[in-house]
Amino acid sequence: MRVLDAKATAAALPYEPLIAAVAAAMRARRAGTLSAPDRTVLPLPAGGTYLVMPAVDARLAVTKLVTVHPANRAAGLPTIHAQVLVADAATGQPLAMLDGPTVTARRTAALTVLGIRTLACAPVEELTLVGTGAQASAHAAAFAQTLSLRTLRIVGRTPEQAQRWCEANEGLATRSMQLVPEASIDSALAHSQCVVMATTSRTPVLPEEALRAELLVVGVGTFRPELAEIPPGAARSRRVVVDDLHGARTEAGDLLQAGIDWSRVGELVDALDRSAPGEGVIFKTVGHAAWDHAAAAVACRALRLEPNPTPEGA
Repeated sequence: MRVLDAKATAAALPYEPLIAAVAAAMRARRAGTLSAPDRTVLPLPAGGTYLVMPAVDARLAVTKLVTVHPANRAAGLPTIHAQVLVADAATGQPLAMLDGPTVTARRTAALTVLGIRTLACAPVEELTLVGTGAQASAHAAAFAQTLSLRTLRIVGRTPEQAQRWCEANEGLATRSMQLVPEASIDSALAHSQCVVMATTSRTPVLPEEALRAELLVVGVGTFRPELAEIPPGAARSRRVVVDDLHGARTEAGDLLQAGIDWSRVGELVDALDRSAPGEGVIFKTVGHAAWDHAAAAVACRALRLEPNPTPEGA
């Protein structure tokens, strides 16, 4: 079994193949050839949580194991540890163990790019990214490699935080894409065609009055009912598309707190082969084990870890 650290896992997950794999996983899940049940959540000591997220198809059996320990911050330890275990579905032979946080960050960014390409009214050249954490860095890297951006505008808790993030990530800037720290979210949105939020805020971070009809709104940071990045009025008035409808009904605090009409919420898989849906769209993601499976498939191809043929009589 190959054991990959964060750097090796990232190298095995180039964004363009990962984006294509996530789209393929969506279609396979809809067709019933990729199965991923609801994740199991168990309590741990000191307010911790243990999460188990399996997904299987005919080739690979994949499980992501995550521990979340909020009390670790006081001890200077990471709050989240995670591994993605990959096995040959036909034989059970272990193939690889991938770094879980890296898989999560990169498949989430790939999902965001897929949503932007599918739902934006026109090619996005000016984009605002709200947040300066690990997800923001993964998204910025994905945007630099996959989108034809001219400007990526960064909004942090303070203008100084945005400035520091841009300085620390200046290597992500390209000849065609510039990183611009913004003093306020209002000034950033005035120039953008899309806004991506990668925060864990408990209150909406977007000013509803600044959300122009043509602005594509993407929320990726919040994943619990008590968290919300998107203002409730926008959630109720705009067309809403999610990565996983079942997960969104239990985890998308932005939508739950807004009390939206779930009958008008669609899944991204239904829009993949259609033209852009028009203005006024929100794309909300909460994650799914099927997207981890997509990442595992990409990594196995990159590492030449192909599953064995199904044994005779199996």
